[in-house]
Amino acid sequence: RAERCSVAQLISNLLPNVGKVHKEIQHRTSFDLPSDDSSVTLADIEHFYEIGRVVGDGNFAVVRECCRRDNKQTLAVKIVERSKLIGREHMMQNELSLLGSLCHPRIVRLLAHHHTHTHSYLVMELVSGGDLFEAISERGKFPEGESGLMVSDVSEALNYIHCKSIVHRDLKPENLLVSIEHMAAGICRLKLADFGLAMVVTEPVFTICGTPTYVAPEILCETGYSVAVDVWALGIILYILLCGFPPFRSRDRDQEELFQLIKQGQLHFLSPYWDPISEGEKYRNIKSLLQPDPTVRLTAEQTLMHPWVKAMASICRQRALTDTTQRDTAATGAEPDKSRLVQRLIQTNAAKTVPDKTPADANILPHLTQRTHMQPPIVHKCTPSNP
Repeated sequence: RAERCSVAQLISNLLPNVGKVHKEIQHRTSFDLPSDDSSVTLADIEHFYEIGRVVGDGNFAVVRECCRRDNKQTLAVKIVERSKLIGREHMMQNELSLLGSLCHPRIVRLLAHHHTHTHSYLVMELVSGGDLFEAISERGKFPEGESGLMVSDVSEALNYIHCKSIVHRDLKPENLLVSIEHMAAGICRLKLADFGLAMVVTEPVFTICGTPTYVAPEILCETGYSVAVDVWALGIILYILLCGFPPFRSRDRDQEELFQLIKQGQLHFLSPYWDPISEGEKYRNIKSLLQPDPTVRLTAEQTLMHPWVKAMASICRQRALTDTTQRDTAATGAEPDKSRLVQRLIQTNAAKTVPDKTPADANILPHLTQRTHMQPPIVHKCTPSNP
């Protein structure tokens, strides 16, 4: 009987429409951290889910593939050791309350949550392609077409949460998961994840938080910030995607020097790494995203509608469509459409960049030699500079 009650409690913790990842939820639930008298046990969890291989890890959690035993749905479960969250309980609360309230195809869906005395289990949709950090580490950099599509994906997600007055505050490649829906065409589609530092903003925020390489100047200047900090981080990511290294870097990994460079906001497009990139992209879109003044920085919506982003995303979507058509044709044994093959070849060649080269100064890549999650995000309260 006790086991049946515990499993019933597990089922009751499923969010609405657990099997319909892309449909809007009609009913929302608010969450709090579980109390220590929770009756769910590890045995209950394993009775309801088959826990599989590790697909990701971080400072506070490990992510594993899992399968619901009742309907064989393949999912992911984020297993958080609660003792490691002492003093950071708000991160779990944010993950549950904010991520649990969101439903967007470019945001990882939280489907259920269960808690034992020692661990919390956050069940999410499975995104099987790893994260963007891994993709950058493997490929070095990306052509403009793919970079534009990824910026479009992230802008969609940011525009969605910004319209709800939610700021992510820790946008970085490690928190962007790669969907394999078009992997055969060599195209990365992204989903935004990890809402541990996210919050609803109704007035300027003065908490210093984020990951050093991606932190916006207004956070460092302690003048108050809002959702524009996410767009700054997107600009940093776009810069890295196109050339393979971040725009602001300290030769000796000096964090104070890095922060000073960020506050100055002087961009450099070094040759030969930027030579293949179109002039308009270098001097308009990236500079518009990386404006030190947040009031003149592009918004997520403006980024989504930017001509370069729309054009590059369109090229990649057409490429994915062509690839799908070719695979369908191969499967049916029909004669391939040569005009489509020629178009694909033209698009592929147009998207190529010069071969990857390592900058002469090896220290130019200080923040991409290891995962930034190995160093926890900076988070501390400060006194507002302008009360």
